[in-house]
Amino acid sequence: MRITKISAGVLCALFGLGYYSSAQASTTLSIEERLALLESRLNQAEQEASQAKLRADKAEKRTIAAEQQLAQVTKKQEKQTQQIETVEKNKRDDGFEFSAYARSGLLINEHGKGGRGGPGVSPASSLNGDAHVGRLGNEKDNYVELSFNKKMSFDDGSWAHFKTMLADGANNPDPWVQDNDSHHINIRQLYVEMGDLASFGGVAEHATLWAGKRFDQDNFDIHFTDSDIMFLGGTGGGINDVRWTNNFKSDFNVYGRNFGDLGSDNYNDNDIQNLMFTANNFYNNWQLMLTGMTAQGNDDLKDNTSTTGSYALRSDNTAKNGYYAMLAYHDKSRFYGLAPGVSETALQYGGGLGAEARQPGSDGDLTENAKSLRFASYGIVPVSKNWELAPSVIAQHSEDRYRDGDRYDWATFNLRASQAITQNFALLYEASWQYMDLDPNGRSYTSDGTIYNYQAVKGDFYKLTFAPTFKVGNVFDIKARPEIRFFATWMNWSKELDHYAINDDFGSSGFTAGGNWNFGVQTEIWF
Repeated sequence: MRITKISAGVLCALFGLGYYSSAQASTTLSIEERLALLESRLNQAEQEASQAKLRADKAEKRTIAAEQQLAQVTKKQEKQTQQIETVEKNKRDDGFEFSAYARSGLLINEHGKGGRGGPGVSPASSLNGDAHVGRLGNEKDNYVELSFNKKMSFDDGSWAHFKTMLADGANNPDPWVQDNDSHHINIRQLYVEMGDLASFGGVAEHATLWAGKRFDQDNFDIHFTDSDIMFLGGTGGGINDVRWTNNFKSDFNVYGRNFGDLGSDNYNDNDIQNLMFTANNFYNNWQLMLTGMTAQGNDDLKDNTSTTGSYALRSDNTAKNGYYAMLAYHDKSRFYGLAPGVSETALQYGGGLGAEARQPGSDGDLTENAKSLRFASYGIVPVSKNWELAPSVIAQHSEDRYRDGDRYDWATFNLRASQAITQNFALLYEASWQYMDLDPNGRSYTSDGTIYNYQAVKGDFYKLTFAPTFKVGNVFDIKARPEIRFFATWMNWSKELDHYAINDDFGSSGFTAGGNWNFGVQTEIWF
């Protein structure tokens, strides 16, 4: 390193005084010696700075490596945590599942005797139990559904469910009811479904297969009148959730069943079954259901017995085939597009065996010319902090239903209201009105061995219920359960309706037009 005299002078001016003073105190150095000493010290400083930089670079590299290693460890820990959570979830999912629905209550009339009632109390409900009115304060049965399920998950991501439902119902209020006409224990569901099968792909990648005895997964109802808008069920199999696009999916199922809600004794000694083939298609909130059905041999059962277990007699042209269609709109977040809430609506049409709109395929007494058109809708809407309303309507027109030339027209309007008073107490109100115009046109029935004809009638039915109610959970939710209700119900109807049939509730002893009161207590729960 070369240092000019000028540079040396500058350095001496900056550093030399201290060095000079020190050197002078010991030994006098020449300028060349001082410059050599300064150059040596500068070289040493440069070496030390270089070594410091190397150490800094090494430290930075070690820091980066440590950060990378920490990131890898963190990622590995997150993956292990996810795996543990998945295992724990599968353990929870792969266990025993239990759910239930139940109702039970006491119903007495104004004379202190057992009250008459039920959602299907009116003459119009003789049409396969279809024309229901408000159920609040109007039920005397004890009914329970107990569901026991097992879920299984597998290493390839597939799963299977085994599902069963045990149901029992009785009208007898005794603490022990032996098996009789008012007591029906039944395995209502017993099936297996499986999904996310590794060998499935494309539109069926997440489809589910099922086989056994079940309720269709797309059934829906109006709880407040205990009215099915759609109830399809039986024993069979199918594939559900075939997804064509993100917004469009389909279900394809086949069901076989006997006629009547629980099957009829008239089918114990023959092999007739109603086979139903259905396609349910969903696009966003819209649903289009198409069903064809056939019951070969049903038209040969001209033995004057009803397939639905009622007292009615069959015609000579009962159907063996049928068709059915339903267009529905489901909105789980809006009340008819007007406010936050819920609303569901359906328009249904069927012919032959499909002319039973509530439970397609359940009525074997329908004629081959039967036609039915039905409209059903309900909604739930909160109208203030403490009030919630649930209006509903069902209307149906049928012709050539059980006899050529007959006609059955009816409509039911129902309004349930809930007023929350405290966190655990609410007041429930319900008003029902039903209009009936029934012309059986010669349809007959038996009573005590004698044959009678159903009478053409026309009139109205009214019901009002007030029910102080205790509940836990969300008292502001009109469908939250469990509930314990005390109630008073007043019913009245047009006098003409008392003459529909001699074994009908209307017109029976102590239950005629002019006003009737029922009182009682009831509990209802589902989970």
